[in-house]
Amino acid sequence: MKEFRTVAEADYKNYHPINGVVEPDFLEYLKETFRKWQQYYREGVTLGSREIAMLSNVVTGAKMNARFGFEKYAQHFMDEDGQEWFSLMIYRNREELEIDTEPLYCFATKIYK
Repeated sequence: MKEFRTVAEADYKNYHPINGVVEPDFLEYLKETFRKWQQYYREGVTLGSREIAMLSNVVTGAKMNARFGFEKYAQHFMDEDGQEWFSLMIYRNREELEIDTEPLYCFATKIYK
């Protein structure tokens, strides 16, 4: 019994999701969030860091609750024209992120100030 528990604990510590699953309703939530952010710009409202931080927290929670997990990569950057962007990329697992494969899903929006 003790040997079995030791093996189970070792497997748990080395667990990596092998096939990331992202719920369709969560993808709809992300799509709608980025659509709203772009609509806000058209209405003259700027996107703040609080909204980005809240979305990042939601994505982290979804990652932890996902049955098989997934890996997220959020990036805040400036393009060559000086325009600020925020992007969120979702990968199947950490290995895909590290070897720079295409993400499963990518959401991006300009940040206007």
